[in-house]
Amino acid sequence: MFAVTVLLCAAAISVPPPNPIIQAAPLMKLVNQTTTGKLYTIDQGTVHLKVLHIWGRPEELGYAQGYLLAKDIYQFMVVELDKFYAELADQIPLGDLPAWLQKDIQNAIGSELVPVMHKALAYVYDRELYHILLSESSPSTEADTMARGMCDSGVIFNCSVNEIAKVIKHSNMLPELIRMTCSMMGAWGKATPTGKLTQLRTLDFGTGPFASYSTLTVYHPLTGFNWANIGFPGFVGSVTGFSEHVALSEKVWEHYGPGKDTQPGHYDGLPVTGVIRNILQYSATKEQAHNYALDHKRTWGVFMGVGDDSSQQFKAIGYREADCKWYGDNNITMITNFTTVEGVTYIDKHPQPSHDRTTMPGLVNTWYGNLTAVNVVQNFPRFEKSGDVHAAVFDYGNKKTYMAFGVVDANGQYGPNDEGFACYQPFLEFDQTALWNEPRPL
Repeated sequence: MFAVTVLLCAAAISVPPPNPIIQAAPLMKLVNQTTTGKLYTIDQGTVHLKVLHIWGRPEELGYAQGYLLAKDIYQFMVVELDKFYAELADQIPLGDLPAWLQKDIQNAIGSELVPVMHKALAYVYDRELYHILLSESSPSTEADTMARGMCDSGVIFNCSVNEIAKVIKHSNMLPELIRMTCSMMGAWGKATPTGKLTQLRTLDFGTGPFASYSTLTVYHPLTGFNWANIGFPGFVGSVTGFSEHVALSEKVWEHYGPGKDTQPGHYDGLPVTGVIRNILQYSATKEQAHNYALDHKRTWGVFMGVGDDSSQQFKAIGYREADCKWYGDNNITMITNFTTVEGVTYIDKHPQPSHDRTTMPGLVNTWYGNLTAVNVVQNFPRFEKSGDVHAAVFDYGNKKTYMAFGVVDANGQYGPNDEGFACYQPFLEFDQTALWNEPRPL
């Protein structure tokens, strides 16, 4: 414990103070609505967030998103992502891409990479289309009607439904090409004061437009459960989300050491973001989530962190082409090589097994027994320096979700000292029950 205390005191010299927590409800301003959607904004200091509620069938969900977020979707997916693509030359794992496309990517420089990225995204979409069309949540229908809603909004000049739909569908393949490094943790039982589950998720995705376009989309679908996507305008899949029963996040499965590499994979299944989205919408327990993952043709290797309100426990699903195993507090050391801790399952932001033997293990040991949502919110992300785009903490006992979002400049940079990272920003506190019970427009 002495060593951990010294670590934290030393780190405190350069780490900002505990993150402020702001109640979200009083700040939400209704700015527009349709018969199946409501759009709120939150603007408080450096905190800027769009909160969208949508109801109904897939075509209604998509149309409301497109109509209410038309400008954001267009600016993000058509304008800003093209700027981002021009900087990606050395970040695209060539993996299962065909030789001709690998050659195009390797030879492209700067703006030349933009059309090559569009080729790559189209290739991935076409490879995975069969599984996308079979998906229970009908993401293709949602994307098509999203494009129609955008064009009907009147804010997109010379709008083509077919062209916009193509951009939306292809852009949703980006997480299949670009791997995200993140942290996750679930703490329960003796690790928390009440025994209830506290779950952490931080998203590290690097520079780019993502933080500026953060969106909380709350789905009230005709089938399945109410769920919320902490994501970006136009994205119908999920990398971070929570529902009435579960919360879920992902982290790329990457090895550390001389043979450092991602797990082998392919483009012949439902995108990982589509699997996560369907788990959120249709699974009531972590066991159902695991079974759902088992039943799919898995594409690329990730860890999916999933907790549920029925068991008040958390597991990491090792989701990869070869197998799909459970990892909990008794065996997560097989991945991390950290000492096991009763009632805590965690994976830090680094390739595994982690080379950082002190930061996250030290935080867990320091706060063990008192791993409340507030303590995790105010200490874990900032000391880990994990969560540049967003960070979220799920409080299962009190049915609250806390989330923070990065702040970037016009060039997608977080500042000279990374001061714009989400892990250093205020956290918004949302009441989950209020989110699920939002009145539908008349």
